[in-house]
Amino acid sequence: MLLYLSNNELYHLANQTLNPIPCQAVDQYRKTLQEIKQRKEWKTTGSGAQFMGLARYRDADEGMHVYPCAVVMTEQDQIIYAARLDSGTAIYAKSLIHQQEAEGLILRKSDFIVHDMSYEPTLKRLVLSSSMPGQYEKHLTILPVEGNRIQFVTEGECQDANPSFDPVYPEQIYYDSRGLAYDQQGRADVGPRKICLLNLQQGEIATLVEHADFDFLMPIKDGLGNLYFLKRPYKNKHNPFSVLKDIILSPFKIFKAIIGWLDFFTQRYTGESLKTSSGTNPAKARPKSPEEMFIEGNLINAEKTLQQNINTGEKFPGFIPASWQLVKQTPSGDLVIVKKGVLSYTLQDGNVIYSNGKYLVQLDPHQTETMLSEAKLIHKIAS
Repeated sequence: MLLYLSNNELYHLANQTLNPIPCQAVDQYRKTLQEIKQRKEWKTTGSGAQFMGLARYRDADEGMHVYPCAVVMTEQDQIIYAARLDSGTAIYAKSLIHQQEAEGLILRKSDFIVHDMSYEPTLKRLVLSSSMPGQYEKHLTILPVEGNRIQFVTEGECQDANPSFDPVYPEQIYYDSRGLAYDQQGRADVGPRKICLLNLQQGEIATLVEHADFDFLMPIKDGLGNLYFLKRPYKNKHNPFSVLKDIILSPFKIFKAIIGWLDFFTQRYTGESLKTSSGTNPAKARPKSPEEMFIEGNLINAEKTLQQNINTGEKFPGFIPASWQLVKQTPSGDLVIVKKGVLSYTLQDGNVIYSNGKYLVQLDPHQTETMLSEAKLIHKIAS
């Protein structure tokens, strides 16, 4: 039995049957947004709204940040999911057998955003990667399932993500982290991700894997002492030429901003645009080519990458570049490439379950692959 998130929806895969899982917190919040929209619709419709320049701004980002964002298995046929509700979070327990039953509330906060989580069954607690609205930092917090009081266990100008409990030593948490640096305008630049180990009992943090040229992320420890994680090229290095480029283009950006400001007020009070062409710039309105897609901040040429994976003889070729690798660090410290072209993964009964952006695939210890489902951009898997 597997759970995964794809296209901002939660799915359940069991006995070769795939079913969407309704999330009452998400559904109720969307319903509330729709009711508010209907009550205020008169403000953004009609000639009056058009004259005031309000019509074109209605529903700009409505519902963009309302979706299930993390899920874990707990007891038999029981799950816990976290939902992003704009700048807040709701965490609920849910039955897979009786999905329409009322869900059990674990946490509801309006100024707290959850990104990832892991479950520890011995003490029945969650470790969360979380942030505050409008902040770049992400830190780890501990949340007892039977309580609603969170405890921060990491801090600093960094992004701590993808935590997972050690299956043998529950006081140990593996996670990835990257440092943040801010410029004078408050914009954040991020360093390469590294794999860290947090010992809750001793309050100590150790760096296990790091390299200036690579991101290491999504660590999971198995019961045999092997540490799995993803390895990707680090592409966010500081480029000195980008500073020179910003200086050269700054006058043009200022001029463009002034024209946009004047155009806004002209449309608001006259209903006409300063631009000679009708509507928006057709070049900017043109949709992005379907060959390209953003995956976790990386622009991927899907068609080209898919063809490359086909040419290398992949049984189930996907959209993810071969440089995105799932690796295993053995207890002796050796690094072994388990699979190339991996977007996300989990471990289940000695098998690796991974997504390559197009398929969900099971890889057994004998390197035999079995396609479980066809689903695009599965970014989180739980078993």
